Amino acid sequence: MSNKKLITNKQLMLRITLTIISLSIIFILLSSVLVKKVALKDLGEDDALKTSELIFEIMNTRMQEGWSKKDLNKIIFKLEHIREGLKIKSYRSKHVAEMFGIPNEDKKMIENDSFIQKAMKGNKEFMILNDGSIRYLYPILVKQECLSCHTNSKIGDVNGVLDISYPPSEIKISLDSLSKYFVVFFVLTLFIIIYIFYILINLKIVKPIVLLSNNIKDVTNSEDFNKEISVNTNIKEIKLLENNFNKVLEKINMYYKKLFNNIYLDSLTSLGNSIKLKEDLNKKENNSLVIIDINDFNDMCHFYGKDLCNKIIIDLLRILENKIKDLGFLYKLRNNEFGILLNKDKVIDNKFCEELVSFVDNYDFRYEDIKVKINITLAVAYNIDKLIIEKTSATVRLAIAEAKSFKVYKESFYDDDQFSKHIEWTKNLEDALSNNKIIPFFQAIKDVNTSKIDKYEVLARLEKDGVIYTPDKFLNVARRSRQYSKFTIMMIKNSFEFFSKKEGISFSINFSIEDMIDDNVTSYLFEQIAKYDIGHRFIVEILETEEIEDFNIVNDFVKELKKYDVKVAIDDFGSGFSNFTYISKLNIDFLKIDGSLVEDIHVNKSSYKVVKNLNSFAHDMGLQTIAEKVHCKEIEDLLYELKVDYVQGYHIGKPQKDLLE
Repeated sequence: MSNKKLITNKQLMLRITLTIISLSIIFILLSSVLVKKVALKDLGEDDALKTSELIFEIMNTRMQEGWSKKDLNKIIFKLEHIREGLKIKSYRSKHVAEMFGIPNEDKKMIENDSFIQKAMKGNKEFMILNDGSIRYLYPILVKQECLSCHTNSKIGDVNGVLDISYPPSEIKISLDSLSKYFVVFFVLTLFIIIYIFYILINLKIVKPIVLLSNNIKDVTNSEDFNKEISVNTNIKEIKLLENNFNKVLEKINMYYKKLFNNIYLDSLTSLGNSIKLKEDLNKKENNSLVIIDINDFNDMCHFYGKDLCNKIIIDLLRILENKIKDLGFLYKLRNNEFGILLNKDKVIDNKFCEELVSFVDNYDFRYEDIKVKINITLAVAYNIDKLIIEKTSATVRLAIAEAKSFKVYKESFYDDDQFSKHIEWTKNLEDALSNNKIIPFFQAIKDVNTSKIDKYEVLARLEKDGVIYTPDKFLNVARRSRQYSKFTIMMIKNSFEFFSKKEGISFSINFSIEDMIDDNVTSYLFEQIAKYDIGHRFIVEILETEEIEDFNIVNDFVKELKKYDVKVAIDDFGSGFSNFTYISKLNIDFLKIDGSLVEDIHVNKSSYKVVKNLNSFAHDMGLQTIAEKVHCKEIEDLLYELKVDYVQGYHIGKPQKDLLE
């Protein structure tokens, strides 16, 4: 409907008002005509009857006094002046004519006027003439007192007819009658006006609004935001509501699509993501899933940058789309993973996997002038209902660990209890990272020379439902589920925030080789050191394991730490690899003697000698020593004798949420 045909509510109300006023005027005029007709018919007839009876009584009285026809005509002449335009005539019946005669003029009138003839038979005749005047024929009936003169008549006979006429303006109506008719017509008029108003309002406003409301309800209940509501109306405000609601639907639909894309689609590839995959898996049973992992993808991204890695993802997507064809539906899962939900009864064999891996291995991925090679690993799980994503992901990690390019999931890989616990702790760790529930505990380190506690080792704990869990429950899960870097970053964040408010207290955090090669972790560490200006009170404890094979990685990391005046300790020295060459070359400050050697020096002479020699070696190298797992006074006393610099263990203080008083 065009805007030219639309009207506002004000215009509508004005039209309705004018319509009602016009109809009211018409109805009043019609009512006045009707009242006039009723008055002429009913009230006029009643008035004419009373007038006729009055005239008859006057004439009857005079006739009883012996007045002649001539005398009566004089009386009639005078009576005609009691009302404006009143005319009175009387006609004798045959009975009276037999006794007293009848004028020829009256006789002709009776013969030519059928109404007079009817009145002569006793019928009262009321007529409204063409000029609107009233004519009333009143039959004069014989009564008892008339028999004295009209001896040839009997009671009930018609002795004559009074013929009166006068204009409607002379009708005399009683106030009661007038009030009754006025009330009746007023109520009727009011009812009709209200009814017309109701019909117009209902038709023009109420029904369109109800229809609009029902349309909105239908759209809401159906949750189909592609629908548009339509109301057949010319009311501008209702049309405006309709248009605005349709615009809201368009907006909702647009944002719904965006939300759907954000939730269910990968922003780079527009493929379904892991959430979409989970929903699709729930729609059927006995699913088969392939996961394709790009090996060392995170390191590649750190080295080459995000743009090149995005180009690799897009190019690999094109390859996979071409290779899988009718095998199933492709999904983009983690940053470096694709998934294929296989169609029913579809199987990928070793030959397919070998050809795909070989093709990708030999494919030149290019970005501008850079050429990159990548490797992929595939895993597949067939006909599984529960935890298929987790089981396939675990299988692809197992394949990577075994340096295999393809592996099929088997139940024998994991017992149900082990796998269920892994899944449970993966979820627990995700929740803890999302809700800042990786919390630092602090274990005191006592200075042997001063007997003061001015250092603490920060130990990670996971809090769930008020229960505190130690790292043996979740640390390996963090590594296997690729959440380890997030875990380390949260520990750094919470530790630095805590000790920034503890002046004069030093603290240490454990760092693995995995942390050192993770640019995200090291960048965040140095940002926090600079932010809080806390390097002079911070100690990095490097975990001394066989993983430290590249001296340059550790040396570069230590050099960067020294720029911020950070102290460095080698943790668990004396166990495992214990590379003395590294100790001589690295610019470190402390050696932490492994607790497995310390915890039994009071009963084991060999352990005592090893601890003594390690302590002497460290002091000869200009390093301070920290002995771990000091669990009793006897061990502490022996360490004092050996001149160890610091002691740490349950005898000194257990790990706890706050510092010792």
